[in-house]
Amino acid sequence: MALLDFFMGIQDPVEGEYRITAVSKPSGSSVASCDMVGQVSGPGIQPRVIEHNSPFTAPGKWPRVGDVLPVLFDRTNPDFLRIVWKQVPERG
Repeated sequence: MALLDFFMGIQDPVEGEYRITAVSKPSGSSVASCDMVGQVSGPGIQPRVIEHNSPFTAPGKWPRVGDVLPVLFDRTNPDFLRIVWKQVPERG
């Protein structure tokens, strides 16, 4: 776990996935704030629907409804979520 994750609220990290059910439209700039709704799940964790904002999302990695994104989240509070963008492939 990175030090930043601790300060962002991820104290007991779990690797999981975030299945996107709704997402804002990209703005066309080089990076933009992306609002998402989806279901987070992971080993030993009941799936839970949460809203998430990713403030620096690249257009080539902008999620679509149905995408499953790799995430790191807090076991006791899945609202503390970090998308592992380096594992998300660029769209061509």
